[in-house]
Amino acid sequence: EPGVPVPLSPAAARKRIEGLALRAAQPRSLNAAVGQAYAAVADSDRPRHEVYILTDLAGSSWEKGRPVEGLDKIKEVKAGVGTYILRLTPKEAHDIAVVEAEPSESVATQGETVEIKALLRSRGPALERVVEFYLDDVPKGKQPVALPANGETMVRFTTPKLDPSVPLHQGFVRVRGAPDPMSFDDVRYFTFKVQPAMKVLVVSDLEIDAEFVADAIDPSSALLPPGAPRTCQVERVRPEQFAARARDSLRTFTCVFLLNVTQLAEADWGRLNDYVREGGGVVIGLGDRCRPENYNGPVAAQLVPAAPSKVQDPKAETVFGKVSDFNHPLFNRYSKQLDAVLSQVPIYHYWSVTPPEGSRTLLTYSDGAPALVERVFQGVKTGRALLWTTPLARRADRKSPAAWNEFPQYWPFLAIQLQTVAYLAGIAAERLNFEAGQDVVLAIDPTRRFKNYVVQGPDAKTTDRLTPEATSDALVIVTPQPVGQWKVTASGPEGAVATLGFSVNPPLAETQLVPLEARDLDALFGKNNYHLADDPESLNRAITRGRVGHEIFPWLMALILVVVTAENFLANTFYSEGGARSATVAA
Repeated sequence: EPGVPVPLSPAAARKRIEGLALRAAQPRSLNAAVGQAYAAVADSDRPRHEVYILTDLAGSSWEKGRPVEGLDKIKEVKAGVGTYILRLTPKEAHDIAVVEAEPSESVATQGETVEIKALLRSRGPALERVVEFYLDDVPKGKQPVALPANGETMVRFTTPKLDPSVPLHQGFVRVRGAPDPMSFDDVRYFTFKVQPAMKVLVVSDLEIDAEFVADAIDPSSALLPPGAPRTCQVERVRPEQFAARARDSLRTFTCVFLLNVTQLAEADWGRLNDYVREGGGVVIGLGDRCRPENYNGPVAAQLVPAAPSKVQDPKAETVFGKVSDFNHPLFNRYSKQLDAVLSQVPIYHYWSVTPPEGSRTLLTYSDGAPALVERVFQGVKTGRALLWTTPLARRADRKSPAAWNEFPQYWPFLAIQLQTVAYLAGIAAERLNFEAGQDVVLAIDPTRRFKNYVVQGPDAKTTDRLTPEATSDALVIVTPQPVGQWKVTASGPEGAVATLGFSVNPPLAETQLVPLEARDLDALFGKNNYHLADDPESLNRAITRGRVGHEIFPWLMALILVVVTAENFLANTFYSEGGARSATVAA
């Protein structure tokens, strides 16, 4: 365990070594720990300077990209510093690890079920084990699993329908069976929140312009796989029906889609403005029916992310172009696959637009024109507006004036619309499962401000009290180490209380038992600057070589051989002459 080295007697050092326990997470690399040892030894006034490193040489414990710390320090020691590495790597490594246990959504829907996918990784021979699933400390299922030699197996569990009265669930997946030398990775923890289904309002002049988005985010139950949750509830209305709604009714919706709407009254644009500035989300899909003068009006311009001007009919084949930022919540879930597929989507027509200062283009066409533009509205709760310059719909008849693209025919349409709702709801980037050593960032509901947050670790001993700034939108817990379930109790005025939570797991890198190679050690310590041993005998030989030196050691051995030979010769000569005289006298 890295720390500032202190002088110890041999007995105390042995006791400390025997008391070491295997940790699920290393707070820092061994590069830094070696540097601390070098610093302590270099400052010592003892005649001999040596550092001993006992390690299994697992690559996850070292930063292979840079040398260990303190090499410059030991160069200043005239007598030199000997570095001895005792390799403790077993000849055959055996381990079974639960490397993944993730709910299908970090924010689940009330009354629905959630699928938990668990990935098991085996190192060693093929074997059988039992995998157990617990939710809120209650066993919910178990399955026998046949693990292939040095392979992986996926196991799936499904929760019961989620009780609307329970806003947070925590669970774990555990593998049971014969004892495992690395028991800390036999279990993986997870946390997810529960909320009502998100309500989405879709406004369009024509039914066909709404059906593709509606079917993507709220498909018919007959089309859903068994057990798949219904996360959204879509309500479709015409512009005149939207105008008849009360202003406050918009607050019940997560977001509003305006799809190929010809125009809205100034009062309706005003209500949408207020809605977004209170933290709502609006998605605008331009099409053949839209009147640019209406979208560029004085009230609408305060909301619309970019001003439409003219319909473009590109002669050359046009498709979607570049995603500006694959870390954006709309794209980060499928970042590796999206680019290749979007570049195949035919685009026949689109509106040219002029984004104002403060708007951001998220996606372009292959000719560089904006395809998707975002505008953010800061407030007590952040509101957002998204503008697509081509419709979120298609027509089967290619000759139809409304046939502008084939986007709904490709799977990114479904993925992006689902992520859009989650993003506008503020849950797309919400994360509740972390690895030890990572900073935990929990979103704070701006509509429910609490003054005090008590953070309690899984051992019930790790407790901390945090008071974030009144304007902060997140609670930050710095690098929690204990593995397991963490709870956060928020308290406010008049006895208001809320419960948050998150899970901490061992870093996946700790389950990868790939040892360092000779070239890695050379890069860490410098070639010929260390001695590697595998057992006490080879360590003794390495120490002898290190103390005497590589250059003189073979000559010293030769000299010893000469001295021993000469001594034997003289001894034999002396004892032979003495023996002859004794024999003569006896006669």
